[in-house]
Amino acid sequence: MATLTALAAAFFFGSAHILVRYGLRTGSTTTAITFNIATMGAVLLAVMGPWADWSQASHPAVGWFMLAGAVAPLTTQFLFYAAISRVGVARASPLRNTSPLFAGMVAVAWLGEQWTPALLSGTVLIILGATVLGLRDARALTAFRKRDLLFALGASVLGGAASPIRKFGYSMITSVPLAICLTLMGSLAGLILFLVVWRGYRDVMVNRGTVLWFGLSGVVTSCGITSYMLSLSMGDVVLVDPLIATTPLFSVTFTHLLLKDHERVTSKAVLGALLVCAGGVVLTAF
Repeated sequence: MATLTALAAAFFFGSAHILVRYGLRTGSTTTAITFNIATMGAVLLAVMGPWADWSQASHPAVGWFMLAGAVAPLTTQFLFYAAISRVGVARASPLRNTSPLFAGMVAVAWLGEQWTPALLSGTVLIILGATVLGLRDARALTAFRKRDLLFALGASVLGGAASPIRKFGYSMITSVPLAICLTLMGSLAGLILFLVVWRGYRDVMVNRGTVLWFGLSGVVTSCGITSYMLSLSMGDVVLVDPLIATTPLFSVTFTHLLLKDHERVTSKAVLGALLVCAGGVVLTAF
C-alpha cells in the first residue's frame, strides 16, 4: 500500500507541475509558491481538520511536523526556484534530484532503517532517470557563479531531511490527518513570515491566470501531500522517497500530451523515462 500511495503522490505532484507551467505565463515564482501553499493550507485544514485527533498534538509532535512543513515544501521551493533563476534548470535539476540519497542517509543514520542493495540500486536508477528528464539543451546554458549551485544543493539536502523528520514525528502520533494539518500549519507560518517580515507580498501578482492555475495546482498538490503523508506513515523513508522522485516521469509525460506546441519527445526523455521505470521496478520487485 505504501508503494501505491507513493506513486499516487508522484502522479499528483507531476500533474501540479503542468498547472504551474500554465500559471507562470501570468505570474511570478513567488506568486506560484504563495498561492500553492495558501490553497493547500485552506483545502487540507478544512478537509483533514475535522478528522484529525487533536488530542495527540503534544508539543514535541507539533514542533517536529511544523518544522518539516516549513522546510518542505516551503523553503525547498524557494531555494530551487532561486537556483533555476541563477544557474538554469539543466544545472539545478540534477542536484535537486539527489534528494532521496540525503533522505536515505538520514533515515539510516537516525531512524535505523536499512538500505538494501535493491533499494540503493533502485534509488540510483530513479535519480539518474529524473536527472536525464530534467536536462535541457546544453547550448542554452549561460555563465553562472559556482556558489549559486548551493541553492539547488540546499533544496536537495533540506528536502531529503524533511521525510525523516516526518517519519520520526509518526513515532509520537498515529493520526495521519493530524500530521497533514501540522505540516501545512508549518508551511503557512513560514509563508506568512516571508510575506510580512521580508515583504515578499510585493512580488505577488494577483490576476485571473494566477488565481486559476496556481489555485488548481494547490488543490492537486493537496492530493499529492495527502498520498505522500499516508505512504510515509506505512513505509520506510528509503522506499517512499525514491518513489516520490518518479514525479519528473509524470511531469514530462503530461507535458508531451498537453503542451505539444512547447515540448517534444526526445531521446533524453525516453532514456530518462526508462531509467525511472527500471528504478521503480527494482524498488518494488526485490
